[in-house]
This record gives sequence, structure tokens and C-alpha cells, in this order.
Amino acid sequence: MLRLNNQHILPVLLRVAELGWFGVASLLAYWLRQGWQVPDADYLALTAVGLLAYGLLVGTPKHFGQATPQTLLQSLPQMLLAVFCSIGLVVMLMFLLKISDTYSRIWLTVWLVMASLGLVLVRLMVWQIVQRHASKGRWVRRVAIVGVDKKALDVAEHLLSQSPQRCKIVGLYATKLPEATATFSKSDLYKGSLEMLLQNRNRLKLDDVIVALDLDRYAEPEALFGRLHQLPVNTFYCLPHSLFSRAAHTQDATYRLPLILLFRHPLDGPELLLKRGLDLVGSVGFLLLLGPLMLAIALAIKATSPGPVFFRQLRGGFNGGTFEVLKFRSMVVAPPQLDETGKEMQATQHDARITRVGRWLRKSSLDELPQLLNVLRGEMSLVGPRPHALSHDTYYTNLIDHYASRHKMLPGLTGWAQLNGWRGETQTVEQMAKRVEFDIWYAEHWSWQLDVKILFLTPLVLFFQKRAY
Repeated sequence: MLRLNNQHILPVLLRVAELGWFGVASLLAYWLRQGWQVPDADYLALTAVGLLAYGLLVGTPKHFGQATPQTLLQSLPQMLLAVFCSIGLVVMLMFLLKISDTYSRIWLTVWLVMASLGLVLVRLMVWQIVQRHASKGRWVRRVAIVGVDKKALDVAEHLLSQSPQRCKIVGLYATKLPEATATFSKSDLYKGSLEMLLQNRNRLKLDDVIVALDLDRYAEPEALFGRLHQLPVNTFYCLPHSLFSRAAHTQDATYRLPLILLFRHPLDGPELLLKRGLDLVGSVGFLLLLGPLMLAIALAIKATSPGPVFFRQLRGGFNGGTFEVLKFRSMVVAPPQLDETGKEMQATQHDARITRVGRWLRKSSLDELPQLLNVLRGEMSLVGPRPHALSHDTYYTNLIDHYASRHKMLPGLTGWAQLNGWRGETQTVEQMAKRVEFDIWYAEHWSWQLDVKILFLTPLVLFFQKRAY
């Protein structure tokens, strides 16, 4: 998940560094003119005005999206123009307020020169870093093409003609196995059916999928898109080949193709860093705050029933992977019980397997606290779809449309579904489908504000809801 992230984060860090230097240049210019002393409040106020103007004029990190050698150099004129306009605004404000005679013109001149030269130097240093990373192929986007007909081959030829530092085709995949693969002209790129793409998604480390099919010839486009929806990548549909050269306004900047975005990666660039930062800060904070309570729970478990303190179980994780979830043991030690469908039985209201301490832990959801360690290790998030047992994943995948799409996000300690009442035992397929509906909604509408809201409201929901036992 973090392989391409620094290419998105770098513009954010660059903006912070440029804004910082613009303000520092004003202070250095003041000290060179007035000597080493605390700047007057009026100088600091004008510096703040110039800094605000520069921040607004130079734009957000999305001004050039991803950090590439081309975008870094192409945006240099706009950056220098923003410097001149910002300091020009300060000068105009001084004249309007009739205070220009009380300020040093040398300070303004030195500020302008130092800010311009320093910002160009910062930009060139970052340009060197980006060049080095790009030349080593660290930011190559890995793309899979769905389709094997002429349209798909045209897309493949177009991508192969681009710089190898831009993208790499991991394979062309057919919606069904071709009857005569020997006639397939790009047999070195052909990797099999769509099912193989879905099965190998973790190993392929995909960034994007391009659907290059003539949909009027495809019998079930909705079924195709439903299967692709479970992939935590950007999924595009490529318009007909005749629009390659004429639909310039629809062309994607990365692949230079007329693409329509069907499904977006739930977290990309700074969003991923922001969510991971929230997870790290939150998990460490909660572990420190709740450490004494967790120790008391561990001692109570050992004192009241034989067996380990923690319950460990393989659960379904991000993008179809698995991980070992940690919980405080709330049941007696016994082999797992399976129902008639072959999936592990969930705890019921009067389940004899639950211990005395365990019943209290499950009602309060305190048995989930050890999963803070899973969050710290990056296997889970504070907020996300709750992880299910592998047998449940296998069972419900065949019964609920888009069930696998809930794995587009890291599993969470709490989630949007749990906040809306879908916590605890799910007795019917319809109840599980409702939980999945909320999980998918969360993945498609994620924001850090939503995560904070869920974390804030979860204790209230745990207190009033009685579905878990």
C-alpha cells in the first residue's frame, strides 16, 4: 500500500517546505538589515500577509498531483510569479495604509531575492530526488488490462510505447479463456482468465486495472464490474480506440488514454498516510491509557478459567490476505464448532462455552482490546470493516454480491456497520448483507472526519446496544 505513497506525499512536504522558507526568508532579511533582535510586530504581521498570499497563489499540492520531474520544472514559473505577487501585495498594502516610509525597502528587496533563490534551490533539490527515484523504477505503476481483443492490444501497444519509468503491464486477462490462445499475438503478455487476476492480486501488487473491452459485445458487464469492484485499486474503462487522439480532454494524465474512472482506490497518497498516522497515534495512546485495565482483565481470565489469556484466530484481511487476530479469551478452550454449512458457529445469547468473565467482556466488547496490537503492527486499523473468520468469508462470498469488496480497506477495531447497529451475531444472510452494505459505504466515503466520528461514538453505541453476547 505504501509503495507509491511517497510520490503523492512529496508534493505535500514540498509545499510545507516552500511555505516555511518563504517565511524564514523574511526573518533572515530583517536580521540582515536590523541586526539579531526580535522582529517588530508590524514586520511579523506583514510577513504573515505575504505568507498567506503566497500559500493561496501557489496552490495546493494537487497543483501538480504526483511529483514527477516534468511537473516540478513546469510549475517553476508559477511559483516565482507567486513570490513576486505576494511581496507586491505587501508593498501595495503598505502604500494603501500610508506606512511605507516606516519600513525598510532593503528588507523587502532582500526578502524577494532570498525567497526566490531559496525556493528555486529547494525545487531543484527535490527534482534531483525525484529523478533518482524515477530512474530506479520505484514509482512505476503496475497495470493489468482486462481484455484480449484488438482494443486491448491497442491499449497494450500504447502503454508499451511509453517510458518504462511510467508504467508496467503485469498482464492481459480474458473474461473467459480464449479458445485458441495460440493465435493470440501478445502471448507473452497474456496471463490467463479474470479469475487468475483476482486470485493473484496480492502477488501482482496492482496499482490500476484498465478494462479494454467492447461492452456491447460482452454479455454481462455489470457482473464483470461487480467482480472488479473488490480490488483495492483504481479501475478504469477505456473508451473506443477512435477517441485515442480526438478525446484529449478525457485523457488520463498517467497513461495518456481516454479513460473513465469506474472505481477509485479507497485511500491514495496523503489519505493513506493520514489514516496510518491516526492508527499509530491512536493505538499507542489507547494502549498507554488502557494498559492497567488490560492487565487486570488478563489476571481475571487466568484466575477464573484454565487456558491462555489471548484467543488467536486467522481472519480475512486487506485485499483477500489473512492475519492472526488477537482477542481476550472469553470462552472455554475447545475445538471450534461448525454448523451444517461448514462455517464456525458464532456465539449465541446463552452459549455454554462463554466463561463468567468472558460474558462481561463480550457484552462490553473489551475482549477486542488486544487488537490494538494488530493495529500497531499494521494488520488492522482503528476503523474499518470488522474481520471475519475465514470460513465465514468463504461462505458469504458465494451468497452476497460484492461481499469481497469489504476487503478493500484494512479491517477495523470498530466500524461504520457496528455504529449503525450491525454488531454481534448475524443469524441470517440478509443481516450479513446489511453489514456488508455499510462496510462498502464506509470504503467509498472514507474521510478522517468520519473515522474520528466513529471512534467518538463507538463507546456510546457499546453502552446502549445489546446485540453482542
